[in-house]
Amino acid sequence: MDLLPPFLNREQAVALYQQTEEKTDAFKAYTVSYLSRQGMNNREIRARLAIEKVYTVTHLKRAGLLLNCDELNLWHRNPKRITLGHVRALGRFGAERRTEALRNLLLRNTPSHQLRRLAKGAPAEKSADIKQYETLMSEVIGRPIEIQYDASKQSGELIVKFFSLGELDDLSTQLGFNAEDHFN
Repeated sequence: MDLLPPFLNREQAVALYQQTEEKTDAFKAYTVSYLSRQGMNNREIRARLAIEKVYTVTHLKRAGLLLNCDELNLWHRNPKRITLGHVRALGRFGAERRTEALRNLLLRNTPSHQLRRLAKGAPAEKSADIKQYETLMSEVIGRPIEIQYDASKQSGELIVKFFSLGELDDLSTQLGFNAEDHFN
């Protein structure tokens, strides 16, 4: 099986899974995520696919839901070079960087622990909207502003820079914090 097969329904997915002797992790993740999208819960999936360990379904489901079809097929065609650990690490990359990271992983044969470190340390590209917001906010406030936004989590950090303790006090006052009220 060179490419992952399209499923028509739950029963066909389960039957094909059971008939396939050598299943790649990509095929398992693809099947588990398909069944999950069809409304089956983890317990039902585990029972129908005869998966012993509880956490295995969870890991496969996350991986299958994370990757798009091209990424799943790339994983499926390279089962010895891309592991479930690699895919779990790829989850830390944004969708726009994930395919590139997956291809680089194949070229460089990157271990999953290095991929996790790379994902953690590599700053994501800022969108044009975030850059514009950062620039406008800096101009209005009169201080250097940095916005670190993680689109996958829809959260981030706002960093307001200051260059003296006096500026910190002024900034605190602007934010409604009076240090004298809290320190003795």
